[in-house]
Amino acid sequence: MVHNNVQLPLIDSAGIALATGFKHRITYTKKTISYLRAPYSTCDDKIPSMMQAMFDNYHGAEYEYSEDICYELCTQVYVYQQCGCINPKQWNARSVLLPDTKEVIIAPLCNISDKCYSQAGYTFLTSTSLLDQYCSYCSQQCSITSFNLKTSMWKTPPTWLLDDIKKFAETSQIPLPIDWLTNWRSHIDSSYLSIELIHESNLVENYTQTETMTAVDVLSNVGGQTGLWIGVSFLSLMELAEMLYRLIRHQYYAIRRSRNNIEDDNKIYYSFYS
Repeated sequence: MVHNNVQLPLIDSAGIALATGFKHRITYTKKTISYLRAPYSTCDDKIPSMMQAMFDNYHGAEYEYSEDICYELCTQVYVYQQCGCINPKQWNARSVLLPDTKEVIIAPLCNISDKCYSQAGYTFLTSTSLLDQYCSYCSQQCSITSFNLKTSMWKTPPTWLLDDIKKFAETSQIPLPIDWLTNWRSHIDSSYLSIELIHESNLVENYTQTETMTAVDVLSNVGGQTGLWIGVSFLSLMELAEMLYRLIRHQYYAIRRSRNNIEDDNKIYYSFYS
């Protein structure tokens, strides 16, 4: 399995099966996906307590939140409640968070012949209501790193290399089968495996989610649409305010002059009759 250093390898679900007696060449390219955080999406990289308890078993490793692992752990919780044990194939996910007590316990492994864990797991993964109930804290990852793989293989080992392999096996501490002296060629052919891992390209394929509209874009669009459809701009609003101010001031002075003229006429009329 090719994975990122901060990603816990899930060999059961993402591993590659390789046959013996062949040389396998694996070429890979890297791809990253980055999502926007709230309020644009519901992604979150916070590690739940049950997942952190699982990571604590890997001393020195600094693993990050994984949505796949989160769903595996909440599946184990349901299986434990139904069977009293968990899937033995996922022995590294024995830390179970009990929903009622919020306590993390180390659950026992089911017997491999017991079908309860597989039936409970199938029931859980095919039920939307159970997933929503037990996996409500499994949010989307904000950052995902994946590797695109291409595999090829050819027959190995070559004839000229058999004697060197035989010598190495006989001088090492590897336990040899009883019929090694007579069937060592067939044993090498059924046990020998060679892997060649090649970085196909230094280019990294990045997919980054960005905002389609920022606060500045909103203001610009509002102003642009307003000016386009009703012919109003910021300068127009200022001109309208100035015009209203001039009209109010003109009306105020007109009323004031009218009152002054009335008072002057009253004074003249009073003086005339006096």
